Amino acid sequence: MFGFHLKMAWLGISRAPWISVISIGAIALGVAVSTSMTSLHHLFTQDPIPEKSDRLFNVRTDSWDPDRDFFAVPPGEPPKAQTYRDMKGLMENDIALGQTGVANATGFVFPKYPQIRPYQSLIRLCHADFFSMFNVPFKYGGPWSRDVDQSLEAVVVLSQDGNQKLFGGDNSVGESVRIGTREFTVIGVLDEFQPMPLYYDVVNSLGGKIRDFFVPFDFIRQPDLELSIWGDTDGWGPGETFQGDNLFTQAEFYWIQYWVELAPANVADYEQFVDDYAREQKALGRFPRPLNNRVTPLLGWVSERNFGLGMTRAMMIISILFLAVCAINLSGLLLGKFLARSSITGVHRALGASRRAIFLQHLLECELIGFSGGALGLLLAFGGLRWVARAISIGADRLNTDLFTVDGFTAVIAFVFALVAGMVAGLYPSWRAGRVAPALQLKV
Repeated sequence: MFGFHLKMAWLGISRAPWISVISIGAIALGVAVSTSMTSLHHLFTQDPIPEKSDRLFNVRTDSWDPDRDFFAVPPGEPPKAQTYRDMKGLMENDIALGQTGVANATGFVFPKYPQIRPYQSLIRLCHADFFSMFNVPFKYGGPWSRDVDQSLEAVVVLSQDGNQKLFGGDNSVGESVRIGTREFTVIGVLDEFQPMPLYYDVVNSLGGKIRDFFVPFDFIRQPDLELSIWGDTDGWGPGETFQGDNLFTQAEFYWIQYWVELAPANVADYEQFVDDYAREQKALGRFPRPLNNRVTPLLGWVSERNFGLGMTRAMMIISILFLAVCAINLSGLLLGKFLARSSITGVHRALGASRRAIFLQHLLECELIGFSGGALGLLLAFGGLRWVARAISIGADRLNTDLFTVDGFTAVIAFVFALVAGMVAGLYPSWRAGRVAPALQLKV
């Protein structure tokens, strides 16, 4: 029976091809816009590491200038980054399962092969725990050990793109690459890894690509490497504290995202540890403001720093309303189409077709139009997402536009929207078609 209804629905579409094309186009346009905006919102609000996001925390303390508020944070919040000296002080604990600073630097890279010219690159500064805390996958080799954070053995982990650029994608473990004035030994190459949002550094790069080079954090203090701190930085205090190594040991200079991994049972103990540390610093003449520490869960931190969240939510709602308008306007077109063939419907009714059967047949026709519009809308959504990626990448830090594409989520949403739109557009016209009186339509 379903096959018969499907055949009749297809015949109904083919009897008025231009009306059908217009109907499919209207739904496709609405689906493309709504799907693109919904996918964009999902992309920036999804849990980037659901298996352990409840165990990862961003840590902030407040040693900011007492005479003025910190900027680019909600009222009452501490600075959005950490100083080097406080990062080192907070690492002196046995509560956290893992802890790492996360920061950016720029440096000159001198490839091994002469056909590749030297170039300046962004470098990720981190500690050994970074890789296990954030479940970073490796294709070749592995991360350095915690001992290397202290000994500063010249080792580097390459991203997949960095390895492709320098070594053609081959297993480069054991190879060397010169950064600044030193030869670094490659000990690991990452597998495919592109979290979205880039949760461990949302201050600098919410939707950016991962860095090509990962090196032990304290190499930033080696002047011969000529690495330069890069990114969103803030500071206050005497100018001499920002000179040379004083920048790390004395300056109130905020540039590091500090992360810890905590067992749920230890969160309160760690918060107490951070408060105790801040009180110790107050006793030493620092932290002039009232105690204002934060140990923020990963999802809370990403949400707090995701300034585009309200905009993407608004665009998603507006786009869905646009789809609704398309569907409602389409309802009138379909009503005219169905009433124009009332004589055929009357014959079906006279031959014994029930009102319910007529209703379902016409509604199936609307859903076929919706499905076709969904397929076309999905293609348009692909182009829409790429356009959005290009638009918002202007001025952005290495935005990973490859993530702005059609995936399983996008496809499901597109067809759900299309079928719902087809139903909304077709319910009333199909009901009216089922109410046709056969006696008035038959001519003797």
